[in-house]
Amino acid sequence: MRRFNGGHKVVPGMYWNAWDLRVVGVNNEAILPGDRNLVYYRIPFVLVLPLGAILGGIYVFFLPVVSIATAISVLGRRMFGHVLFHARRSVFFGWRPTEAYLAGKKGQGKGEGP
Repeated sequence: MRRFNGGHKVVPGMYWNAWDLRVVGVNNEAILPGDRNLVYYRIPFVLVLPLGAILGGIYVFFLPVVSIATAISVLGRRMFGHVLFHARRSVFFGWRPTEAYLAGKKGQGKGEGP
């Protein structure tokens, strides 16, 4: 398989980006999407179908794992969210990073010195 970078003018064919698992089909001479950091491999049409089956199998294999992890995360937040809310509230130390007191402290006038 030949290697091409994004932004190169290429001949018709199928080009695979291994980083984000995207296949780009080019009908006429065109420029590959992305910048020069993206690497594409030209793959023969005979390998497109097995590659699709392999990527689909990986998706089917990891889908239950992702579903179980999401369910555990949601249930954990439902069960322990109240406890964590009160724990955060009890450890509050008064710092509010979104507030700014640019006018100074109360009681300081314009003409008063330190």
